[in-house]
Amino acid sequence: MSSNKGHESKKNPNDTMKILIATDIHLGFEYNKKRGQETDDSITTFEEILQYGIKYNVDFILLGGDLFHDAKPSQTVMIKCMELLRKYCLGNREIKIQFLSDPQIVFRHCAYKVVNYEDPNINISMPVFSIHGNHDDPSFGAVGSMDLLSVSGLVNYFGKSTDLTKLTIAPIVIKKGETHVALYGLSYMNDQRLSRLLKDFKLDMLRPMELEDCFNIFVIHQNRSPWSEHGYVPQGKLPEFINLVIWGHEHECRITPEHIPETTYYVSQPGSSIATSLCEGEAKPKHIGILNVNKRDFKLQSIKLQTVRPFIFDNLIIQDQDIPIQNNEPRSASVYNFVDSYIENELIPKASIQLSGHPKQPILPLLRLRIFYSSEDEIFDQNKLVQKYCDEVANPMDMIVFRKKRVVSKNAKTNLTDFGDEFEEMAQILCYEDEKDWNKTVQGGIKKHFSLEENRDKLTVLTVNGLNEALNRFVDAGDIDAFKDIVNHQIKKTIAHLETCEVDTVESICNEIKNFRNNRMQEEKEETTEIRKFFDNAKGRTQKGFEINANKDINISDEDEDRNTMPTTKGGRGRGHGRGRGKANTKASTISTTHLPAKKLGKKMDQNILENYMKSLDTTKKNKPTEIIIDDSD
Repeated sequence: MSSNKGHESKKNPNDTMKILIATDIHLGFEYNKKRGQETDDSITTFEEILQYGIKYNVDFILLGGDLFHDAKPSQTVMIKCMELLRKYCLGNREIKIQFLSDPQIVFRHCAYKVVNYEDPNINISMPVFSIHGNHDDPSFGAVGSMDLLSVSGLVNYFGKSTDLTKLTIAPIVIKKGETHVALYGLSYMNDQRLSRLLKDFKLDMLRPMELEDCFNIFVIHQNRSPWSEHGYVPQGKLPEFINLVIWGHEHECRITPEHIPETTYYVSQPGSSIATSLCEGEAKPKHIGILNVNKRDFKLQSIKLQTVRPFIFDNLIIQDQDIPIQNNEPRSASVYNFVDSYIENELIPKASIQLSGHPKQPILPLLRLRIFYSSEDEIFDQNKLVQKYCDEVANPMDMIVFRKKRVVSKNAKTNLTDFGDEFEEMAQILCYEDEKDWNKTVQGGIKKHFSLEENRDKLTVLTVNGLNEALNRFVDAGDIDAFKDIVNHQIKKTIAHLETCEVDTVESICNEIKNFRNNRMQEEKEETTEIRKFFDNAKGRTQKGFEINANKDINISDEDEDRNTMPTTKGGRGRGHGRGRGKANTKASTISTTHLPAKKLGKKMDQNILENYMKSLDTTKKNKPTEIIIDDSD
């Protein structure tokens, strides 16, 4: 197997399979809503991708997840998507590929278990095969956006797992002439759970043994970068029989196939088609690929997208600049004038170079300038720049971010300024001051904070495990009710416990609540399993008028690994934004300690005692509840 080997002139073109590959299109990430821009970038670029499929006469399109930005996209976004698929994928063009797999197996999760171009009721001219990502993950609903496209016959949806205790992946085998391609799909699932399954050898990939020369493609949508110990898939630990991995979720474009050391396979990371976060990885040029497979040889042609909005990311370290200071002028004013000139003479000209001349390319650029300052007198009011560039920049409100330049000791292994904005924001959330206090994850920092003796009693009813699991659900799947649900759940558990106790004073109530919390903390693994089961069963709750039913076939093993780390959705990756992350309805969420409501306590307690207990809670204002701000602005 090789990426470019073989004599092209001797290859029969009838044996060459052409596949358009793309990932992380994020339909519905609308700049016109978020930043007041004039076009819907995601829809425009998706149409360009489909047009390349027609231009290069591909046999099919292969998508690596996150076709949509939301698990429940708006009707407008869904209609635009279906309009484009009907326009470019329906027709009378001859399909030259044969489907050899059992559709009852590979499409077992679909309502119609048939590949769409063999459906006699639909004329497909360019098939689309797709897995789902973390943004269009249907785990919080009976059906998701990809299920709708599947039942409409516009997309062949594969790679969806219905058993979280073991993964068995059957390939979609496609033939063209003498070339056979096996598509293995793994739609997004929680990184820690997948890591545990891989560790326990509970991932089976079925091989078509009768096809010795089959070219094997694995499409995956997970973290590739090791942001935490169990929060990614090691790229060198995939099955050796794989020839090419199409890696979704990571937004930085690294589409040129990379050979992974000590393995036999290559990895291609197409990246996102639009920028969904203002980070350095997203500022790199966006590409899709035309993959040509002839028997066991392949060649990938990279195609630069022409309708992508210009985006410039830059860093500016104030103390490294020669900034002239006028007499009697504050240093902040001098810095402002320097930054203004830098934007006008450096950043905007760089952005203009990215204009392709395509009639549908947005003109207003995205700019992100991170300014690293050493002292507070170098910070200036940004409103003047916002007003000046409001008609020249697509994101004037978040064009500039200030970062305090860290002083790192000689023994420190790294400098936080080398990381993306997510790490900087986490550092601020966790009050990072020194390298030795830095934690790899937000969850780890929360756990460490509340383990300190002075903070131990700031959480009584709500446990640290419950808080961290709710944070996982909020970040991974955009479950904006996760915090409310876990608080209510643990209140009920505490009430049920108190009803079994003989408590007759305010002090005894408080002590029993703390004892109950301490017992749960000592049985951390059991509590974590119980919390996860609660969230999985909570899928039957109603959200925004949409009834969601729990999947009774999914059982979480008691051996499921404790989730002490958060999978980061990095914007060079989806962060997607990610690198991974569902869109919440609010810019920031605040979690505070919740007190036990007296009206739900057991009958064994005197009502006067309960009233006095509730009154005593009003006097605890001097012990202000701990607040944890999760900023999702970037």
